[in-house]
Amino acid sequence: MAPTFETVARDWLKAKLPTLSNSKHQVQVQNTLERYAFPLLGSRPIDAIPRSELVAAVRAAQAGGKIETGHRVASRISAVFDFAQDTGLLPQHGAAGLTRVLIARKTKKPMASIPAEEAGELMRAIEGYEDSVTRLGLQLLAHTFVRVGELRRMLWGELKERGAVWVVPEARIKMRIPHVVPLSRQAQPILAMPRKMTGNGSLVLDSSIHPGHPLSENTLLFALYRLGYRGRMTVHGFRALASTVLNERSGFPHDVIERQLAHKETDAVRAAYNRAEYLTRRRELM
Repeated sequence: MAPTFETVARDWLKAKLPTLSNSKHQVQVQNTLERYAFPLLGSRPIDAIPRSELVAAVRAAQAGGKIETGHRVASRISAVFDFAQDTGLLPQHGAAGLTRVLIARKTKKPMASIPAEEAGELMRAIEGYEDSVTRLGLQLLAHTFVRVGELRRMLWGELKERGAVWVVPEARIKMRIPHVVPLSRQAQPILAMPRKMTGNGSLVLDSSIHPGHPLSENTLLFALYRLGYRGRMTVHGFRALASTVLNERSGFPHDVIERQLAHKETDAVRAAYNRAEYLTRRRELM
């Protein structure tokens, strides 16, 4: 007799969870199965579950407007059945393409970003912003185009080579590997200013309202609103702006630009090759 769906799913979780990037994601994957799949399918032999019951399970998970949950449940149920097939428990299965019966995911709107032609006007507006720490935060976003969470928690101890390089630790990077940011001749003097203001603190962008805590993302966003850019520019928009300018106007190879933007390399061979990180070209690019 074939093992139950829950037994196979537990074995899949043992193999899958260690490959996930963080504990929050691991808990989410496990909870999805325990809450939405095991009550309906868990006790059934995995070779005796018809597709109609799988469809019913994923539709039940999506009931009440939980569109994203339904898609996650469908994906994980399919992965369990793939695992059963790969380990020889099933010759084939009917769990592929379960998302076809679900309401489609909402497409995310891209973060607002101004056209490249307006970048100079934006930088001049930021230069006149009254709060000094917020102003420096926006300027650093423009000159480093890192993700805002990476910048907000920037520490003085992460600066290397006498302040010419910033190494963002892997804990703050989406790719889960340290990210090297060569600091341009424009960025380095900007960094000299908060050093004078924050004294002996460890944070570069220390909040003036809550000392010892990083400047909030909303503080940076609302500053753009006050400068007249509501709906036209976001803090994440600096990355889109940099990508547009670099890809369309800089003449640098796409791979160099992508590595500086810390975009994940989806091709394993190219990812291994790119470990050299093109650092010389990236210094020129910055």
